[in-house]
Amino acid sequence: MIDINRLKEEQISLSKKLKLKDKIPIDRIRYVAGVDLTYLDIWKTKTLGIACAVVIDVKNDFEVVEVKYAESMVDFPYIPTFLAYRELPLVLDVSEKLKTRVDLFMLDGMGIIHPRRMGIAAHFGVLKGCVSMGCAKSHLIGEYEKPEEEPLSYKKVFIEGEHVGFVLRSRKNANPIFISPGNNISLDSSLRMAIRCLNGYKLPEPTRLAHNLLQSYRRKLIG
Repeated sequence: MIDINRLKEEQISLSKKLKLKDKIPIDRIRYVAGVDLTYLDIWKTKTLGIACAVVIDVKNDFEVVEVKYAESMVDFPYIPTFLAYRELPLVLDVSEKLKTRVDLFMLDGMGIIHPRRMGIAAHFGVLKGCVSMGCAKSHLIGEYEKPEEEPLSYKKVFIEGEHVGFVLRSRKNANPIFISPGNNISLDSSLRMAIRCLNGYKLPEPTRLAHNLLQSYRRKLIG
């Protein structure tokens, strides 16, 4: 049985190790790894998790530098605000396969927009000691005003009065995305990096490419 209270205590303990200052000046960030996951049900009783990490060169027209995959069976169920315990083993695995010296990891998920400031991007960043940020497609928690319909409009996201991230309209008429620091990066720099990585689509290029490659990989497995 999963001890939720123990996991909450662990998240609170890890949150005390967060560093929300820029470890690397963002004008020096070049290699950004986008990380995403997908799942494939096998025999109705088992779930295969698949992670993809795509490293792009943001100073060279978003050139793809490296792509890696990782697979493993997943036993931990989906429980809101405890996503890291389901996905983190795969995220760590695929990140360790990369040969490129990554400046920033951008994960499909939350950073500190989380009840205990420990979304998967924050959890990963603390455990790995790296620069990380979250880019999520849907709202989890927090209060915010709706950004204007114009591209690159954004508003701050608050939890109990604390500024924890941004809601960003990356494209006109597209649903907004949620940007927050994970670790070793500031609030403002996480927003600036998300905007810097946009390439005409709703999602920043690192996580967009990871998502698309995963879908192709998944289709090949299904046959």
